Order: sequence, then structure tokens, then C-alpha cells
Amino acid sequence: MSTGFPLRPEEFDPRWVEKILGAPSGALQSLTHKPVGTGQVCDSFRFTCEWQEEGYPASFIAKCPSADPVSRGAAALFHLYDMEIGWYRDVAGDSDVGCPKSYHAAIGEDETQFVLMLEDMAPASQGDQLAGATLTQVRSTICEAAALHSYRPASGTLDQYSWLLHSKGNSDYLRQSLPAIYPQFCQRFADRLSKDILDMGAELIAKLGSYIDAAPASTALAPCITHGDMRLDNILFDDSGERAILVDWQTTSLGNGANDIAYLIGTSFANPAERAAAEKGLVSDYLAQLRARGIDQDEAQFWKDYRRSAFSGFIMAINASIHVEQTERGDEMFALMAERPAQMALDHDSLALL
Repeated sequence: MSTGFPLRPEEFDPRWVEKILGAPSGALQSLTHKPVGTGQVCDSFRFTCEWQEEGYPASFIAKCPSADPVSRGAAALFHLYDMEIGWYRDVAGDSDVGCPKSYHAAIGEDETQFVLMLEDMAPASQGDQLAGATLTQVRSTICEAAALHSYRPASGTLDQYSWLLHSKGNSDYLRQSLPAIYPQFCQRFADRLSKDILDMGAELIAKLGSYIDAAPASTALAPCITHGDMRLDNILFDDSGERAILVDWQTTSLGNGANDIAYLIGTSFANPAERAAAEKGLVSDYLAQLRARGIDQDEAQFWKDYRRSAFSGFIMAINASIHVEQTERGDEMFALMAERPAQMALDHDSLALL
């Protein structure tokens, strides 16, 4: 552990784990691990612990840098590891957002080396991005989104967290890169996405500056912490779907809460008719929960932001599909991530707002 912390699961020394968890030397009798999750940018493992006495976690989740150099490079380029470490180190424990407890969060200077040890939330299980969400699952996630967007630090302002400020540089990068990579995206998914969607994407790319630079119509939250990738693969649920736990905080930044809500709703429903029937009620539920937390958003203004933010999931699919390791499941996930919000953008004539 030249970094002072492990980078791969086989580097987790029992004595180091004991120290992190506040256990006496020799208390951890055995430590085993297996892969967990479907992350594209880092690798996650469930560690099972056998202790000499009770009082310590029977298991924990460890997130490590991706074994794939392409994914590690993308993480450093977009500061993904730094944002997630920052969330767990500086904010998560003080918020009432449903997310795992952090036991340890550390990152190297070049942002390609990190370790994150988290509470194991089993038996809660990961949502299924490919199958889509139930209405109950989306409603429970809306509750956590309202808790996140209304969070403010007990002292100081959100600007004090440097890891929240990467969004400006990332937006500038997207402004330059998306026009260049969109033809690659179209070629890769030409047999999977309709001509209407790909043509809409071309017009969006032509107006990308207007999309990135648009000031929010609803300013009561302005700005707030956003998750940035609030989709089913990054949410754990109990069996009923009534409790949502947000994970994978690698795109956390200061932004507009409407982006998270549109992204969530746009990417979650496998059936566009079900999404269309539910979205007004879901947005109303979200605004009501903000009001209960002392934040009064104008519904008409927020709805305008929601319509414009329909592109958020589509843009994420374009960018992420090109920058991470290509897999069969990943391609299908990115196709659905593009298709579902793109249809929502078409339904809402979102291009007219750019």
C-alpha cells in the first residue's frame, strides 16, 4: 500500500481494516471478498468479516479504482473519484439523505487512486436499469432527491467544497467534446435508436451552448447539490421499493435540482406512456416535499426547467458510452439511457426551449 491505502481487494490487509474500524489488533480473524454491482467507472466488492467478538460490521462494501485504464482515465478527466470521496468525507454524515455510512474515504493527488469503505446496505438491492422502475421506486427516490437538494451546511456555504465546483470544467469539456463524439455515438447505436432520436440529438448538439448556458427559470434552490446520475443502477431499494438509498456519487456537483428529477424520471420508466401519465404527479410531490423543507419553488418555472432538463440523461449516455470500457450490458444500458429521456424530450418539445 504505497499510497497508504489499498487500491485492489487483495491489498486489504486485516490489520489495516481493524485500524479503520476501530478494532483491536488480531480481532479480525478472516476477510474475504467478491465483486458486487455493475459500475462502469470503478470496481466494487463486498467484504465479509469474521470477528472474535461482536460490535463490528459483519461486512462492508469497498470501492476501488477501475481495473480498466480507459475508465480510470475518464474518472480522472471528469474528477469522478474526487466528487464521490468529497461527498462521503464532507457532507453525507451531516445530511439526512438516504445513503450508506462511510467508514473511510481517501484519494491520491492524481485522482486515479482512491479507496472508499462503505456500510453494506444488504438486503437492499440495486435497481434494474434495463427492466425499468416501478412507480413506487421513483416516488421513494423523489423523497431522497428533495432531501439532497434542500441540504445546506451548518456553517459556511456550499462553495466551500472544492469538489462541488468541478461542474464548470466538466461543462466546458462537454461543450468542446460532444460535437466531436456524437458521430461515434450515432454509428455505434444506429441500429438501436430511431432516426427521430438521432436527428433530435444532432439538433441538440448544434444548440449545445444554449443548453449549457441556460439560466434556471426556478431559482429558489439556486444552486443546490445534485447527484448527477440519479438512475436505477445507482439506487438501492428495499423489497417494497418504499425506501431508496442513493449510491455512486461520482457526478455530484452544484447545479439545478430539475436536472436530477428529469434525469430520474426520464431514465426510469420502460414504458413512455407510464412515464407521461406519472410525471406531473411526481413533480408535484417533489415540490411539495421541498415546501415542507422551507423551499418554495414556482411550479410553472420548475416545469420549464424540467422540460429543458429532459436532455440530461441523453447527454450522459452520449458522453459516458464513449469514455468507459465497452461491454454488452453497458451498450444496452446506454442505449436505454439515451432512448427513454430522448423520447421524453420529444414529447415535451424540449428543443423549443433552447
